[in-house]
Amino acid sequence: MANQKELREEYEEEKSYSKSQVFLLLIFIPAVFLILAAYIVLTLLGVNVNDKVSGITHAIPFVSSEQSQKNENIQESNEEIQKQVESLQKKLSTKEKQIAAYEKTITTKDRQMDELKIEMRDMEEKTDDEAKKQKNNQLVKKDVIATYENMSPKNAALIFAELKEDKAVAMLKQFKASTRTAILEKMDPKVAARYTTLLTDQIEE
Repeated sequence: MANQKELREEYEEEKSYSKSQVFLLLIFIPAVFLILAAYIVLTLLGVNVNDKVSGITHAIPFVSSEQSQKNENIQESNEEIQKQVESLQKKLSTKEKQIAAYEKTITTKDRQMDELKIEMRDMEEKTDDEAKKQKNNQLVKKDVIATYENMSPKNAALIFAELKEDKAVAMLKQFKASTRTAILEKMDPKVAARYTTLLTDQIEE
């Protein structure tokens, strides 16, 4: 009995193996071969097999649902990226406006600086001209004073009598005390007294 049972189990097992082998040899392998051959032929004929397969998988509920979910995820990701891009573009636009405003301010400051430089140069030139003028006036005054000092007091007194009072007094202030005294002595006493008073008042001031 035991031997028959073992023989029966071995027979069933061999029968199962033979069915599997028959399935592999007669059905599965030829089917795979035919599918590959069909894929190659259709590809050579210009048929987009991948799109066809994709269409078929969309028709399958489970695969279609999974693919749809993936598409939704991709779409959401693209929308998020698009929002980030728009946000960055807005920030970039704001920065560009700020830079443009800064450049305008800098241009205005540069123009003001140029104007100030021109004004300073004009003032320096004007100051130089005034300094030269004052120097020339001082040289002229020295020459005039030297001329009067070398002149006789009598002739100098005659010339001073023809000058305006303020100019005569201003020039007398520039002379040495001895020269001034000699000229005043040769003037009319009233005129000399007047000039002496004016000179004294200016000294006291």
